[in-house]
Order: sequence, then C-alpha cells, then structure tokens
Amino acid sequence: MTDSTSTAAPTPTGFRLRTPEDWVDFSLADEASENRIAHDVWSRAREAGLTESQAGAFTESVRRSVRHARRSGAAHAAGTFQLYEDGPLTATVLVSVVTPPATGDVLGALTSVRQPARPDGTWRRVGTAQINGIGTVGRVHGIQDVTLDEATIRSAVMHTVVPLPGSADVLVVTGSSPNVAEADELFELFDTITATLELTATPDRAATGQS
Repeated sequence: MTDSTSTAAPTPTGFRLRTPEDWVDFSLADEASENRIAHDVWSRAREAGLTESQAGAFTESVRRSVRHARRSGAAHAAGTFQLYEDGPLTATVLVSVVTPPATGDVLGALTSVRQPARPDGTWRRVGTAQINGIGTVGRVHGIQDVTLDEATIRSAVMHTVVPLPGSADVLVVTGSSPNVAEADELFELFDTITATLELTATPDRAATGQS
C-alpha cells in the first residue's frame, strides 16, 4: 500500500480515501505536473496502438480533468486511464472542501431537488447514502454535460456531500467519466471508492491506493 498526501486550506478534520491500485494519484502542484501526466498518457496511448489523432484527443481529455482539479482547488485527485479493444476508459475522483451558503441545510437542499430525464438525455437523481463510521451523506448522480476549459463533455457524474464535524464546511467527493455507456458500472465504482472514506482528526488529506 502506498501513501500520498495533498495539502489544502486548514479545516478541523482531514480524510483518508482508498482508490484501486491501478489508479494514479494526481499531483496538483502546478502546470509542470499536469504536463508530466499528459506526457505519460500520450506515451501509453501510442504504445497501445492509438493513432496520433486518437492519442491526442485522449490526452487532451485527461489534461482537462487534471487542470480542472488543480484550478478548482481540489484537496486530492486521482484517476484511471485504461485502453481496451473498444476504446479508452478514463475516470477521475476529486475531493474538495466546500463552504456552503450561510443559511440552509445542505443535505436537506440536496434531497429536496429532483430532475427527471430530459429530452437531451441528461438526468440527475438526488438522495442519501451511508458510509461506515460517518453516517448519512448526500448523494447526487446522473448524466450531465460538464464544461472543462470551455469544452463541454457529456459525463457520468456522482457527487457525495459529507458534513464535517465541528465545521460549517462539507467535504465533496466527485467521481466523473466521459464513458457514459458504462455509467452503471462507473456509479458502482464511484460508490465503492467513496465508501472507503474516513474522516481523520488531523488537517492532513491522505489518499491511499488499495493493494
């Protein structure tokens, strides 16, 4: 098992989250780290037999995800980039600490919202989930159009909102993937990853890979 630590603005608690061993922890330090990840993805795509055009499109998709995580101030980000016979699979998980509006119950607001399927194929379901050791958390998942660097990408998205004890802030775990054809499997994967979340007594944010 390997450990990596990401630093964010101090809050009363930290977290520990486990991701599968074939996932990569993103360094969100600067643009240089973003370039290193993109170069690695490009090399793997070309070695797998993708054309320069296909590898370029795949790499740009990954770059947008990493850049979005870095610019949005995520406390931690990880992702997987797999190449199969029927095409590439990319998925990311971001962990962010968010300060909600001064008034209102975040969980209550989430569970009171419903969005049925739209004619354009997007939809969203809102409810709650249970995480061992934490309790009830808010859960929003669906097929949404996500804008990254002015490019709109239809994606399977799951947000899990976790109240932080002793703080007005909430911790948000977001799983996202443009592979909407595999949405059901991806939602199960994001749920499995999020279920490993532990809140810690220190301000450190730690992410560990499963061995």
